[in-house]
Amino acid sequence: MPETARAGFDYIIIVGLIACLAWMTRIYQTRIEPAIGTDTVRRLSWMGALTLILVILYLPVQAGLKSNFITILSTATLVLFACVAGHWLVIPLKRPAEFIPIGFTVALSDIFSVFMGPTRKFAENISDYYREGMTGPVPVVDFFLVKMPMPGNDYFLPVFGITDWVVVALLSAGARRFGISDNIFSLAGSKQAKNRSRIFFPVAGIGLVLSIMAARSMNLYLPALPFIVIVFLSAMAAKYPAVRKLGAEEIRAMVFISALIGLLMAVFALMKK
Repeated sequence: MPETARAGFDYIIIVGLIACLAWMTRIYQTRIEPAIGTDTVRRLSWMGALTLILVILYLPVQAGLKSNFITILSTATLVLFACVAGHWLVIPLKRPAEFIPIGFTVALSDIFSVFMGPTRKFAENISDYYREGMTGPVPVVDFFLVKMPMPGNDYFLPVFGITDWVVVALLSAGARRFGISDNIFSLAGSKQAKNRSRIFFPVAGIGLVLSIMAARSMNLYLPALPFIVIVFLSAMAAKYPAVRKLGAEEIRAMVFISALIGLLMAVFALMKK
């Protein structure tokens, strides 16, 4: 298969599988999250149970077992954990405009982590592991990556980190909390019209797809959260004026985060000299 055609086929698979994750997230939003609500004990119980499942699944992998079945189970568990965590983080939100400082924070943090922080080292370890044919000890961080089947490979390959889906779930949960639709299939409709589409794909998911395409086309490890945040905020702010009505609190938060990230970057730069 020509390289261009293969790359296109890979992207089709990635989009399709992310659509499946979006479907799982929607099911969680409509059927599981209402039962958890603001009950912290129940939410922590869910997160504890999911963590235990991940530990159980991790043990045979760390022992050297390579199994696509375990990968499927671990990916599903990670996505469910991301949904539980993402919906928890959105509970304190009071106004749609708070999406902007939240997005600003996670995007800057991801940029810092990828280019100067711990994610950079993690990425190097993962790249070495897969470049060498998945030989040697499995890096711990590998178990926190969402993997998908790719043509020409016997085993599932990592596509993005679970923190990326935590943010996708958070943004989607926030939109649902404020009664605005983040479904790309309803963006063209009226703001007052209730979204009745049974097909769901979150706007933030488009940003994730774009980040994966950019990273794969340039053969670089790129931070996904800036793509996710920019696409989400652009779409939401364009359709819903409440999202772009920044108050003094949001502006102060953005200034503080900018200063903090800038300070951390300066410290890390000095430490490397």
